Amino acid sequence: MRPHAPRRPASSAAALGLCCLLLLLPPGRACPAGCACTDPHTVDCRDRGLPSVPDPFPLDVRKLLVAGNRIQRIPEDFFIFYGDLVYLDFRNNSLRSLEEGTFSGSAKLAFLDLSCNNLTQLGAGAFRSAGRLVRLSLANNSLAGVHEAAFASLESLQVLELNGNKLRSLSVAALAALPALRTLRLDGNPWLCDCDFARLFSWLRENEAKLPKGEPAAGGAGAGAGRGPTAQHRVGEPGGGGLGAGQPPL
Repeated sequence: MRPHAPRRPASSAAALGLCCLLLLLPPGRACPAGCACTDPHTVDCRDRGLPSVPDPFPLDVRKLLVAGNRIQRIPEDFFIFYGDLVYLDFRNNSLRSLEEGTFSGSAKLAFLDLSCNNLTQLGAGAFRSAGRLVRLSLANNSLAGVHEAAFASLESLQVLELNGNKLRSLSVAALAALPALRTLRLDGNPWLCDCDFARLFSWLRENEAKLPKGEPAAGGAGAGAGRGPTAQHRVGEPGGGGLGAGQPPL
């Protein structure tokens, strides 16, 4: 009797099957059912009530719009298949967490909008391998904790939006790891006025010159527990209209 061959894990088998399917499709031709491929490099799946990220996409997709759906996770191998992706609009979904390795293969991703989801925590290296990110929006989630190494490796990040969350504190180390940062939004969080807040306040003051369009980190130490930074604590202009505002053509 021949020994049974080891069974391949279901996730690996699925990934292999998808890879084979994609290899059989000519570049720029695959378009998920119900979505619109408005040009060879753009896929628009907004407001379709989708429970998961549809596939397959054109292998050379650069701009993916999936805002306004019910998607709860980004497939862990997604960017391995779609490494040309530059712009991902993931607003208004049901994303609860970012698994380690989610962004493996995202060598070209520059614009990422995860606003209006259900994220509660950002772990260390949450955006590892996404070193080309220029704009990142995490606004209007339920973030209560951000690890001090959450943004490690994001050396090109210029715009970071953390407004409208449940942050009571934020490690200065998380921000100090962003040498290219130019615009930071922290308003709309229930900051706790303690020693951590004092360090954050001091960092904002010290970095006003680094963030050229910044407003004074006003409000003072008497802001009161539970209130913390108001809109005046924004360092840099919000940009308006989400990450789509002023984006370069893809």
